[in-house]
Amino acid sequence: MTLIGCSEQAVNEAIPRLVDAGVLAQTTIGRRNRAVEALDLINALTDLERQLASHDDDTRHSSPKWRVPPRRR
Repeated sequence: MTLIGCSEQAVNEAIPRLVDAGVLAQTTIGRRNRAVEALDLINALTDLERQLASHDDDTRHSSPKWRVPPRRR
């Protein structure tokens, strides 16, 4: 809420809409708690990091120059 400057109510109303739109995926933490993640964004950042780490822009074709996260799909 603080990060984006919105009220708690606005955030609570936006999250289900973003889940329904496929932007966020809800994960279960407990009965009353919830967490959401933006898998497409995480995957895009992972792909970019892997691209930047490779000599030929693709870690599938050449070894990375440093340790990179595994691909998630």
